[in-house]
Amino acid sequence: MSPGALLLPLGAGFGYACGAIAIKRSLSSGISGSWVNVICNAVMAFSFQWLWLLPGGVISPRLLLAPAVCGFLFFLGQICTFRAIATGDVSVFTPLLGTKVVLVTLFSVFLLGQPLPGSWWGASVLATLGIAMISYTPGGSHRHLAKAVAWSLSAAALFALTDVLVQSWVPRVGYSRFAPVMFGVTGLFSLLHLPALLHGARKQPRSNGAGDVAGTALPWLLGGAVLLAVQALGMYSAIGLYGSAALTNILYGSRCLWGVLLVWLLAPLVPDRPVGGDRSAVMLRRLLGALLLLSAMALVLR
Repeated sequence: MSPGALLLPLGAGFGYACGAIAIKRSLSSGISGSWVNVICNAVMAFSFQWLWLLPGGVISPRLLLAPAVCGFLFFLGQICTFRAIATGDVSVFTPLLGTKVVLVTLFSVFLLGQPLPGSWWGASVLATLGIAMISYTPGGSHRHLAKAVAWSLSAAALFALTDVLVQSWVPRVGYSRFAPVMFGVTGLFSLLHLPALLHGARKQPRSNGAGDVAGTALPWLLGGAVLLAVQALGMYSAIGLYGSAALTNILYGSRCLWGVLLVWLLAPLVPDRPVGGDRSAVMLRRLLGALLLLSAMALVLR
């Protein structure tokens, strides 16, 4: 295995967990999810444009549809992700996004015609148990948790479909041309939020502390946006250059553990408030659920 195929997704997994914590902190400080979507996708779009400098041919107009479709799917996945971040705990949505690896394998079978080994069915069972352990709350309100689970799984499905299509279409277009178009389209779709955001900003009175909110939340938002852009660059470079969406997602699944461990270790910085009993017991259960998800990924790797 090439070192790049190993290190890029592992580093991306850690970067994602750190970026998600920063974004969660900015949201808890008063920044709206729409602003988060616009800023993060803009930073991501710009961060991929340097790939135009790499060797590559001119894209035929008929091939532009492939990266454009992937960019739109990624845009929808980002909306679901930020809704999950705003609704639930970092230690809930980050492990649940790890189910993407199982979905990638299923999409690879049904869309790309790849064979499905028996171990992958076992991985699906382990992933289901992991989701149950992460999602289960023996008391308190379940309304927000259910929403966080739904948004997280929707994001996982959209990102999984994107990864499989990237793997299938990049060889025809070339990665140094595919990725800039894909993430450029994501950034353009994010601009759809701007009219409503600017209209709301004009109507907002200046005396409501908006400046204080921006001053508190903006560093977290920008830091999180940069981290998410860097991890996306690592993740999709691994898929585009080494051609295995399933393997890349297995390694990228390390974010499941990081999402729980970082929340546990950085509790004063992370606005996670698990419901349903003692915090330590809830976090331990989520950690065990994350380990089950990682076990599912290990089975897929066999």
